[in-house]
This record gives sequence, structure tokens and C-alpha cells, in this order.
Amino acid sequence: MKERSKKIKFWLVNIITFTRVIGSIIMPIIYFTKGIETLVFFVVTLFLTDFIDGKLSRIWKVESFLGSLLDSVSDKLFAFVMLGILSYEYPGLLSVLTLEFIIFVINTLAFSEFKNVQSSKIGKLKTFIMDASLSILCFFSAKDLLGDFLGQKFIKIITKIEYSTSYILIGIMFGIGLVTVCDYSKKRLKQVTKYEKMKYKQLKNFKEIWKILTTRETYINNKNKSLKELLYKEKSHK
Repeated sequence: MKERSKKIKFWLVNIITFTRVIGSIIMPIIYFTKGIETLVFFVVTLFLTDFIDGKLSRIWKVESFLGSLLDSVSDKLFAFVMLGILSYEYPGLLSVLTLEFIIFVINTLAFSEFKNVQSSKIGKLKTFIMDASLSILCFFSAKDLLGDFLGQKFIKIITKIEYSTSYILIGIMFGIGLVTVCDYSKKRLKQVTKYEKMKYKQLKNFKEIWKILTTRETYINNKNKSLKELLYKEKSHK
């Protein structure tokens, strides 16, 4: 019964994370059919899922590589889509979107090389600044709707500060993004993994791979290692 309960909690957390992937795909549809005002409420919901799944996985002790992968994919997809949509409102965000794509390429190359470019303090700061800035810009874009609740004085204040504030936020996002690109590039080039020292390599079977992806103990003991490195084993060469 205890094992079954743990499995239910494991899948519940990962389903919550996966809803952010689906939600990110739906976001452009909402924006182009319902407008930015409706999208604001949807984005708030997605932000809540990001907080909930991480909190639950730690409380229930069901952290895993699978959950970590889903979380990374959903966060990156959400950032791409959000930057793309808001670029219609604030074209300067295209520069930030370009840097995000470069970071994605760096991480993808690191993964293909069996390296693990972990998020540093700079990377975490970049994510926090971007989430906060995009939230502000999103609410700026929906100021007419918010004005219905907060009054016309609110709209006048937002309108007055929107232009200058948006460029300040975009400048800050671009700056911290550029620093993150340099930081991740340096880490990728410096890192040498156990996999690179293996002369002959063989991918583990599906059962072993699934256990690595879904077992909490494996994740806790190896989360600082490259996932791809864990999926291969050294074989003797005859």
C-alpha cells in the first residue's frame, strides 16, 4: 500500500509538471484568439504549477531524473513561448529570446557530450529576473483589463511608466542573459566527464534506464552527474 501511494504521488507530481508543457503549447492559441488579458490569468496558473510540483516532490520525496527533465523542458518551453508572445508587444525582447536560444544550444551540446552544465547562482538569478520581468511586462500589456478593477488612475500611471520601465527590464534581462551564456560556455568547455574516459561504451537496457530515471535514490546520489553518462556503461572490447 505504501509503495502504491508513493507511485501515485510520483505520477501526480510529474503530471502537474507536464501540464506546463501542454499549457505552453496552448498559450499562443489563447493570445491570438482571446488576447493578452485572458492570457495573463492562464500564465498565473502556469506559474503556480511550477511552484506546486517542486514543493510536492520534495515533501513527498519523489524527486527523480524524469521529473527534473520534465521540469527543465517545461520551463524552457514556457520561457520561449512567453518571450515570443510578448515580443509582439515589446520587440526588444527578441534580443533576450536569442540569448535564451543560445543557452539552450549550449545545454544541448553539453548533454550530447555527456556533460552536466548545472544551473549556477548566475543562472538561478537569471531565471528569477526573467520570471519577474516577464510577469511585469505581461501585466503592463493587460493594463486595460486591470484598470477595470483598479480604476483609470491605475491605467494612467502604468501608461506613463510602461515605455521606460519595459526598456529597463529588457536591458537587465539581456545583461544577465549574456553573463549566463559566458558562464555556461566556460563550464561546458572545462568539464571532463567519466564517460569521456571510457574507451568502449554501451547503452544500458530499457529496464535499467527506467530505474535510473524514476528512482529517487539514484537521483539524489547522482544529480550532479551527467544523466547521459549514467545511461551508458563501459564494456570490454574483445
